[in-house]
Amino acid sequence: MGNLTKVMSLAEAASLVQDGDSVFTGGWTVVRKPMGMVYELIRQRKRDLHLVSNPGGPEIDLLIGAGCVSMTETNYIGHEVFGHPYNFRRAVEMGPEQSGFHHDDWTVQTGTMRIVAGAMGLPFLPTLSLKGSDIINPDLDPVRHLRGKDPRLPKQKVAFMRDPFWEGQEVVLVPALRPDVCIIHTQEVGDQGTVRTRGGNFMDCYAAMAAKTTIVTAERVVPEDSLKELPELNSIPGHLVHAIVELPYGGHPTAVRGCYDNDPWWFKEYLAASRNREKFAAWLTDWVLGVPDHAAYLAKVGSQRLQHLQADPVLGYNPHIKRRLDRLEEVQ
Repeated sequence: MGNLTKVMSLAEAASLVQDGDSVFTGGWTVVRKPMGMVYELIRQRKRDLHLVSNPGGPEIDLLIGAGCVSMTETNYIGHEVFGHPYNFRRAVEMGPEQSGFHHDDWTVQTGTMRIVAGAMGLPFLPTLSLKGSDIINPDLDPVRHLRGKDPRLPKQKVAFMRDPFWEGQEVVLVPALRPDVCIIHTQEVGDQGTVRTRGGNFMDCYAAMAAKTTIVTAERVVPEDSLKELPELNSIPGHLVHAIVELPYGGHPTAVRGCYDNDPWWFKEYLAASRNREKFAAWLTDWVLGVPDHAAYLAKVGSQRLQHLQADPVLGYNPHIKRRLDRLEEVQ
């Protein structure tokens, strides 16, 4: 398989994430989220993580519920059609004095601009959006007391300047994101780090460029030379990737195009548990802390259910999966 210096176990890759790191999670809401890595971060009891995403899904709600997170900066956290992010909601409603958790809200567009600025090595990018929005109202900034104190936060949320080139209108400057770690799950990665993603790439490439360390988990690790055929299908160059983990079903319960679809049964059980702190603690023990590794997790899910989630090879998704949790049929 060639030089394996970047290929490591899930536990080894997770150990690269340090307490207090700012971490970008790739994918999009319930698509191609690095869930296997998230479970391992929880098993390793990571703390004080500063999560950024564009947007976030079950991985962020789960890390918040597990007590791993002190702050999030993103535009959305949720499960889309599957339901509500109760751990996130509960932490916000409790307030930072009780929960120890802070959230800074952005938009999809400006969140994108922030990670692109980081990828370009720029301190900020200008935009005409956000003007007139309470998102930039300094009196409503929920983390204003931390700005200038927490080095993971920009010293101010936004700044303003006059266009020096044309009409002189006022523009908003949004600060760059420079995560300590970027975690991505994908279908295929070469043993030297070249990533090939089927379907939407979302902000993954920009985040890999902006981050100090990029970890890729993949359904399969292949010889690097095999990705030289049709190089236009590759999405992230290998020199941006620092660690590689072969992790089949590493995105479960989120969908990975061409491999498997969302697991609505997982979402149904998770949502029922996460409504209540005590029930969620029991779920976390049962499904994460009480499961020694990824192989044991897959065994707990069961081969029959995993087979039921398999994607149609032409469509890339499973047309038979029901998205309404109140209309699910049991997997026999």
